Amino acid sequence: MTAPQLPSDAPPASAAGPLPAGRSGPPRSRPRIMVPSRPLIDEPAGIVISGCALTLTASSIIDGSVHEATATFTADGTGVVDTARDASIAGSYTGTDPFGLWWSATPAGPAAHAAAPPGPVTSRLRAETASGPVAAEYQRHWLAPGATLTEVREPGLQGAFARPAGSGPFPGVIAFAGSGGGLGPAAAWAPVLASRGLATLAIAYSGGPGLPGTLAGIEVEVVERAARWLLRRDDVAPGTVGVMGASRGSELALWAGALLDTVGAVVAFAPSGVSWSGLDTAGPVDAPAWTFAGRPLPYAPVGAAAKVAVAPSAGPVALRAAFEPILANPALFEQAVIPVEDIRGPVLLVSGEADTMWPATPMTRIAQQRAHDRGFPHTMTHLSYPEGGHICAGVPGTPVVTEVRHHPLTGGRYSFGGTRAGNARARADSWPRVVAFLRDALG
Repeated sequence: MTAPQLPSDAPPASAAGPLPAGRSGPPRSRPRIMVPSRPLIDEPAGIVISGCALTLTASSIIDGSVHEATATFTADGTGVVDTARDASIAGSYTGTDPFGLWWSATPAGPAAHAAAPPGPVTSRLRAETASGPVAAEYQRHWLAPGATLTEVREPGLQGAFARPAGSGPFPGVIAFAGSGGGLGPAAAWAPVLASRGLATLAIAYSGGPGLPGTLAGIEVEVVERAARWLLRRDDVAPGTVGVMGASRGSELALWAGALLDTVGAVVAFAPSGVSWSGLDTAGPVDAPAWTFAGRPLPYAPVGAAAKVAVAPSAGPVALRAAFEPILANPALFEQAVIPVEDIRGPVLLVSGEADTMWPATPMTRIAQQRAHDRGFPHTMTHLSYPEGGHICAGVPGTPVVTEVRHHPLTGGRYSFGGTRAGNARARADSWPRVVAFLRDALG
């Protein structure tokens, strides 16, 4: 379905107004909240409050819940606070961070209505100032004006196509998530990438109607079908597409890059240069996660330790410990190292050094070493973040969590690792670099 037209952002005139150019000028005689005009979700745009603001509370509706964050500021000499410029000295985050009120938010209760991409994120703002309280409401958007999101359901292909505004042709990108199945975080990546000029098809390869129910025997050809679907379109640039996967989906992204001539660039979040065994509702299985041309692709068995860890528990469980003994003995995994030297274009890898779901940074270095040893002719860039965890990459400006309470496939509770602030900083730094990488590689 095509995304509905989004409502106006205009706040009540008595409470707020559009952000003035340059954010300058004398403070108003009464407190005001001035908000950006129709910002995208990944824009580091600040909120300006006049009236010697002290504390700002933001309540945002995301995924059917109200998420709340607070920050305390000291106003400048004119009595103005700009959240993109001024540091929060207390609250749910501290320091200067234009995304702080969004990533530091925590669930405060159910929302009256659900909100998920492509619907805008509505935020209600309340500032306590020296002149009294003031409130405003505004929205941040997943889709730029003119961009659309359309459901795709065809034999062998399920997903959502995010098309940029304009006539194109646009660079094409295929996005997919990890072992949780469905579209997962790719549902959020796609509209934001389209808003940045990248025609993006988010696909599900498991966990949906008519799709495999487990992460076992998944065909790499699902990416090939998606690539052909994009490249048949007149509004998508011909030649090759980029692929973008996270966690277990990073394996699929690297395999697709190595095996498919339609793939010309690879982005992988929380990556693994090793292809691991399959996964079902009870945990790891001694079977390939991936196949190609009807044949299983090499894999490294995860082992009994992970089988126990994957079982539902009081948690959160840090699965990293199940992988580290295997990585300490190359004989246990070297046959399953993905042949990244066969990828037909540049590669961008983003990892968190504090990832507790699995050791993404060491496994990324395995891919880098293989590329170096085999004379990989393209660039392979690795962005690693000391305080980042398993979800240190992706769209900034949304709440950050450090664990999953109920894994969609196994039902387990797992630790993602990193700090909330560290993951948020990593997203804010890496996301624009991901967008620039894809534009450069595919443009």
